[in-house]
Amino acid sequence: MDTTARKWTGRAIQLVLGLAVLAYVGNWVRGHLMSTRDRLHVSGVSTLPDTLGPGDLRIYNADSTLDVVLIGDKIAAGLSPKMIAKVRSDIDSSKSKHDSGLAGDFARFVTGTVASKIGMHAMFPLKDLKDVHYDGGKLVFDWRTGSDHTLFQTTNINGKKADDTFTEAEAQKLIAAVHARQKELGYTP
Repeated sequence: MDTTARKWTGRAIQLVLGLAVLAYVGNWVRGHLMSTRDRLHVSGVSTLPDTLGPGDLRIYNADSTLDVVLIGDKIAAGLSPKMIAKVRSDIDSSKSKHDSGLAGDFARFVTGTVASKIGMHAMFPLKDLKDVHYDGGKLVFDWRTGSDHTLFQTTNINGKKADDTFTEAEAQKLIAAVHARQKELGYTP
């Protein structure tokens, strides 16, 4: 097999493996951020601006690894800026271990894809939210579909359910801001 054919074969393998990894990660994110059986609508996945507008609010869990953000007419949930920076730093430090060859190309492709998507937040329309309350140490979101969800219900941090890591003081700030925004926008419970 000549060099050109080997390069194209290698690229084809990279493409197939890359698509398989993206499909796996996409399926994992879909399964962990929302329950499809309750048909909770995620309006998009987006990075958030560094500064928030008037009335917007960002709260962090106790160890600042996750955040929930009221931004405009949406609620966003995802990794905090601190955690995003840590993950990106870990990815950057691991890049030097994969220098050459097909394995190196594949590793750079995967880590580059993960690094570019790690700061994304799931966005939930505020109009779909009936109420939010703090119950049993958890932020609970009651949706107009009739279901109730905690945004991080299947997420664990160091073996502890992520929903249990928001303090009541932070939760109450978010609850007050959400209720004020709902009133401002004319969304009635």
